[in-house]
Amino acid sequence: MDLSTPTIRRPLSACPLEVAAQAYTEGFAGYVVPVNVTPQALALRIQREDVDPDISQVFFDGEKPAGILLVARRGDRSRISALGIGPTIRAKGLGRNIMREAIEAARARGEAKLILEVINSNVRARDLYLSLGFEITRKLVGFSRSHELAAPDVMPATECDLATAVEMLSKFSDADPTWQTDPICFRQAGPPLKGFALDGKAAALVDDSGRDVRLYGLAVDPDYRRRGLGRSLTDALAARYSGRKLYVVENVPEGVLDRFMRRVAWRKSRLTQSEMSLELK
Repeated sequence: MDLSTPTIRRPLSACPLEVAAQAYTEGFAGYVVPVNVTPQALALRIQREDVDPDISQVFFDGEKPAGILLVARRGDRSRISALGIGPTIRAKGLGRNIMREAIEAARARGEAKLILEVINSNVRARDLYLSLGFEITRKLVGFSRSHELAAPDVMPATECDLATAVEMLSKFSDADPTWQTDPICFRQAGPPLKGFALDGKAAALVDDSGRDVRLYGLAVDPDYRRRGLGRSLTDALAARYSGRKLYVVENVPEGVLDRFMRRVAWRKSRLTQSEMSLELK
């Protein structure tokens, strides 16, 4: 680490996506889970999570991309969508200073709450946020269905119009979703997402462009719950993607899907997160 090399900050809006993606990946080098962000993935994240490119920052060690701060905004709330400090600029107190600035900037904008998520095994980051006044509001979990499980003996799910699936998720989803699972994320949904629906009463949103299949959303009409529709749809997805792992990232509030996922042979992830919030007013 060269302490004489200045850490330069530039607005995300002033940086090419290729450079910002490189800075993101470098910022999370050695993280508790592997991180490798492409420009396309970063662009989707900016769009879906309402990241503000003018107040988000890219960090440079001299001219080398070295880290990133993504700040998302919705109404009177903002969220630290990502804060990654790369190895060459770590251990300088930069993370704490950036967080203090982000808090004060949110207050200056008149926002009521600042939220973030932290992986629970990342004790150092969690303790930093606690020391800055954040409080843990809920535990977040994920789920997966092993690729080794036999496919259910049902008809494979058939794709529906993506906008239809998004509309159904918006109508059927439970109140108080996390930032990343809020159906508002998908109001401009397009590839690589695909939509699936069952009798107009259950819908799912997936991305099957990778080796594994990510489930972004699953919802059943509240008037038709406990009738097996959720199971029918998840089984149909498992049949469609036989031999591939299906998973939900660890951003679902604990208890919301736990019992249902156990019934359909999905296992809870060992990795968990804490959602944290700071009241600004």
